[in-house]
Amino acid sequence: MLDPSRPDAFDRDFTLFYFAYRAFTGAADDALAEHGMGRAHHRILTFLAYSPGMSVGELCDTLDLTKQAINAPLRRLIDEDLVRVAPGAKDRRRKELHLTDRGAALERTLHARQRALFHTALQQAGSTAAEGWRAVLAPLAGADWSAFTAAVADRERTTGDDEEHHTRST
Repeated sequence: MLDPSRPDAFDRDFTLFYFAYRAFTGAADDALAEHGMGRAHHRILTFLAYSPGMSVGELCDTLDLTKQAINAPLRRLIDEDLVRVAPGAKDRRRKELHLTDRGAALERTLHARQRALFHTALQQAGSTAAEGWRAVLAPLAGADWSAFTAAVADRERTTGDDEEHHTRST
């Protein structure tokens, strides 16, 4: 029960947000555990599915991790043939990260329950509420979201290769 003596009207929203986040992350945690992986692996797969061709530096910036922190989970994903490193299309010195077919399949598995949760919740809430929810999340995500979506759009413009984006549509 919420403490009625606390004047903060957001207490209920914060706890609601916590339980929603826990349900959302928990939906993938079981599948991750089956593979002996954690949320760092999940985040890497998620962002490479959404934005193929990121460099290690871009991925570090997006996830707000150091290269040292990302090294072990990324190395494991590469070693297990879930992520591949390829030379850049425009600059061969640039190393781009892409999901392999196995990586894309794992990403879809991890997100299947999350997508189902979102689908059900947004369908129950209705389109107006869904747009309102997105309107609340965007300022919470702030400049990080704006920078990420701009980088994705720029990468799509420069590569012009829709085949690389196949995991986003599935």
